[in-house]
Amino acid sequence: MKAERIDIEQARRASGLRIVTLAHVPSPWGEALKGILHIKQLPHARVSHVFGSPTQTLLEWTAQDSFPVMAWNDERPRTTWIEQLYLAERLAPTPRLIPERLEDRILMFGYCNELCGENGLGWTERLRWVHEGLAKPGGDPAGTSAYLGKKYGYTPEIGKRATERVVSGLTALAARLEQQRTRGSRFFIGDTISAMDVYWAAFSNMIKPLAPELCPMPRMIREMFTATEPSIVAATKPILIEHRDFIFKNYLELPVDLS
Repeated sequence: MKAERIDIEQARRASGLRIVTLAHVPSPWGEALKGILHIKQLPHARVSHVFGSPTQTLLEWTAQDSFPVMAWNDERPRTTWIEQLYLAERLAPTPRLIPERLEDRILMFGYCNELCGENGLGWTERLRWVHEGLAKPGGDPAGTSAYLGKKYGYTPEIGKRATERVVSGLTALAARLEQQRTRGSRFFIGDTISAMDVYWAAFSNMIKPLAPELCPMPRMIREMFTATEPSIVAATKPILIEHRDFIFKNYLELPVDLS
């Protein structure tokens, strides 16, 4: 499903469904949102923001300058993953990505929060990049690590603990998939796809990106998104990548369009 491309000023004035995502970077929050809209076949317009470009219009429109953003008609823009998921579910109730059973919803939102939420696996992995960027020889000449660190609450103490937290998160996700496999399911929750499957497929690119032909990105970005810390590599069990590949092959768009 191809999205209409518009600029931020057009998006601010338009009606219908619009999203704003980062261009040329497999930002997991944005790629997950794109995946959810693809599964639900929700027509939308997209603004592709190049990192480093001015964000003043976005700030005036949404009172923040992070991505992705999701807007529907004249309702307030949604800027967090959980609000975006609920809006997508309202606009296209089928196929469901939020389980109907209470117990399954509790499980799914718990796992999703540990992956996508503040201080979750994705958030912590980003701060681990900041820690490495600030500590490497030569410092942080481009200022990217310092910028991200200030924006997302980096401290040296948090940076030192980041690897352990990422490893524990990956270990828990792999254990969940192993448990599901023993009962004959290919999915994180129950027996059908849920938002958690989509989120892991997107967030896995922060650890081990899809092959270049499936997810083209600048070499510098690929290097940044490829984990080399031995404990994180060891915790990225084959079942996690097998699950990611299964979800992309059967439910999401390939190759990934980061333009």
